[in-house]
Amino acid sequence: MNLQDERGPADAVEARWQRMPLTWQLMLDRADSKTMGQGVLALIEAASKEPGLRRLYPFTSHWTLWFSSRTSPPFNVDVPAVEPLADGRFRVRGPRMTNVIGETDTAEAAIALVVAQIPPD
Repeated sequence: MNLQDERGPADAVEARWQRMPLTWQLMLDRADSKTMGQGVLALIEAASKEPGLRRLYPFTSHWTLWFSSRTSPPFNVDVPAVEPLADGRFRVRGPRMTNVIGETDTAEAAIALVVAQIPPD
């Protein structure tokens, strides 16, 4: 990761997208409860297919997938975050987590809600 950071933000973002599914798969393989981990992994996989999100730095915190225009803290979050729910569904929240944008049955539908909220700039 440090080598990627030295090359610039675009390389750091790409390295993160490549590493996240592997990290979450390892966590899932070791987990006693799999529902939340499977949900996060499904979100990462769905988000990785969206060019608008691939430009942003993905990170997770408290089972929630976030997207930042910065590659290091403090992160700059201007698009919604998405979280798996214990029942297998997904919740999309505004960037500050203060409002619920929607709940969906699939990771792909949740990511589509996030993509619809990406600011034009």
